[in-house]
Amino acid sequence: MRNSKVKGFTLIELIVVIAIIGILAAILVPSMLGYVRNARISSANAGAKQVHTAASSALTQLGISNWDWGYTEGAEGIIKIEQGLTDSEISVDVDGGTNMPAASVLDFGSYLGDEFADYGIAVFNPETYSVSYAGYATTSAGWGEIESLSGKDEFAEINEADQKGDAKEGKIYGIYPAPKASNS
Repeated sequence: MRNSKVKGFTLIELIVVIAIIGILAAILVPSMLGYVRNARISSANAGAKQVHTAASSALTQLGISNWDWGYTEGAEGIIKIEQGLTDSEISVDVDGGTNMPAASVLDFGSYLGDEFADYGIAVFNPETYSVSYAGYATTSAGWGEIESLSGKDEFAEINEADQKGDAKEGKIYGIYPAPKASNS
């Protein structure tokens, strides 16, 4: 006599397995989204370091030639690097003194590469030609957050919690030196 029982899973067993998979997914998906967001922030912080290095190099070249910025004593300078290329030069705007170098004099294309198509900002001391902070963003939303910062004091106030909170809203940007850890 043959055994007529067909072996397999019952409907209840399948429902339990699907429920367990659903619970695990509900726990893991938000965690994974946090990892992706943190990776984007880390990448943006690395981009900010690249902008910092490029601005430092460009300012060093001006320092060698003793460039006279025309700033008042103790003033800060801000270099803004806009997205896209114009006539093979990165669009650069320097805020501050009365004697601003042209984008071709700063030549950020040599330091960032001619394919740079993002946003950058650097806060520097015109007396010492040194960059104190730099920011970087790949989107206009992130750029809006760092472009509004007016000096090194405002950059220094940004912490990891601010940066992560802004990233949740789609405003991903990087700061160099990296923001200080949150005390929360």
